[in-house]
Amino acid sequence: MGWRAEDPADKWDLQGALPFGFFTGCERYAMGLTPEQRDWLRLTMVPGVGTTYFIQLLSRFHSPGQVLRASRAAIAEVVGKSLAERIAQYADAVDVDGQERQMDALGVRLLTLEDPDYPVRLAEIYDPPLLLFVRGELRSSDEHCIAIVGTRRATPYGLRVAENLGRDLAARGITVVSGMASGIDTAAHRGAIEVGGRTVAVLGCGVDVVYPPQNADLMKQIEEHGCVLSQFVMGTKPSAGHFPYRNRIISGLTLGTVVVEAPLSSGALITARQAAEQGREVFAVPGQIGFHTSEGPHSLIRDGAKLVETVDDILVELDLPAQARQPQATHDAPVTSVAASPPPQPVASPIEKDILAALSPNGTFVDEIATACRISISEALSTLTMLELRGLVRQFSGKRFAPT
Repeated sequence: MGWRAEDPADKWDLQGALPFGFFTGCERYAMGLTPEQRDWLRLTMVPGVGTTYFIQLLSRFHSPGQVLRASRAAIAEVVGKSLAERIAQYADAVDVDGQERQMDALGVRLLTLEDPDYPVRLAEIYDPPLLLFVRGELRSSDEHCIAIVGTRRATPYGLRVAENLGRDLAARGITVVSGMASGIDTAAHRGAIEVGGRTVAVLGCGVDVVYPPQNADLMKQIEEHGCVLSQFVMGTKPSAGHFPYRNRIISGLTLGTVVVEAPLSSGALITARQAAEQGREVFAVPGQIGFHTSEGPHSLIRDGAKLVETVDDILVELDLPAQARQPQATHDAPVTSVAASPPPQPVASPIEKDILAALSPNGTFVDEIATACRISISEALSTLTMLELRGLVRQFSGKRFAPT
C-alpha cells in the first residue's frame, strides 16, 4: 500500500480559514498561565526545538525554566552550538504575552506534557505533542474514545455510516474523536452531538482558527459537547504539513480508529497506519464496490483491520465495560446498521420532486440540476436549501447536492 501525506482526491483547501474569535456570544473567561507553563510555551516556540531536543534538555536541566536560564555553552553540550544560539536568540523574542492574551480571550487551556490532566494514552506514543491547547472541556471520561476518520469527498452512503457510528458510540458513553474536516469527520461529530454525547476535534491549526470555514457552527457545538484541541500555537493557519501531526494525535488519543471511505492515498489511511504503530486497534467499514473511496477500507480489511457493520463490532473487539455496550437511558438510542438512515420528510411540491429525481448519489452540481429541471440557478439553490434543512438532500463542496 502506498502511503502519502496528501490525497489528490482529498486536497486540503486551506483558503478562507476563519479566526475562531469572530463568534458572537462565545463564553470568554481568563485562564492565565502559570510561570511554568509560560516557560514551556516559550521554549517550544523557539524554531528547531522539537520533542526530541526538548526532552533531552529536560533530562539535563529538569525544567524549561532552567533551560532558559542556562548558559549557551551548557545548552550547546546537549543540543549543539547552533540550536543553543537560537534558543538564546529567540527565547526572549517569542510573544508569550500575545499567546496568553489570545488564550484568555477565548477561554483556552494549556496542557503541558507533564500536566496531570494531559491524556495518558497520548503521552505514551512516540513523539507526543509537548503542548495541547484545549478549547472546551477535556474530561477523564474521554479516556473511552474512538476515532472516526475518512475522506472529505464522501458519498451519501459514507456520510450515513459515519453519522450513525458517531451517534451509536456517543449514545453508549464513548467519546467520538475526529478532525472536523468536511465529509466523514463532520458527519461523525454531528452524530455524536445529535444524541447529546461527547466529541473531540483535533485541529491542524490553532484553536482560534475555524477550518474549514463552513464548520463554524459545528465548531461551537463541539466546544459545547466536548472540546477542540491542537498542538499548534494560537493563530497558526492550516497547512498541509500540519495534518500528519494532527492525525497522530487523533490515533494516539483513542482506543481505536475507524476508517469510513478513503482512497488508497488518503490521509485517513495514514491515521490508520499510525494507530497500528501506536498499538491501537484499526477498524474499517466496507464500502460500495467500484468506488475509489471504498479502496482504502477494503485494503485495510485485507491487511487485518476489523470489519465494522455495527457499533457492537467495535465495542466487543475493544472489550469495553458492559455499560458502554448498551445505549444510555437518557438517549434511548437503538443499535443500527451503519448504513441505516432516518426516514426523510415527505416531499411537498412538484419542483422538489423534479430536483430529487435529478440528483446523483455521488452529487450533482447546481447548474446541472437547474438545467435538468428547467429552472433558474437561484430557484434551484433556494429549493435545495429547503430540502437540505428538511434532511432530504446533502450538500458537498463545490455546490454539489445528493439525496440522503
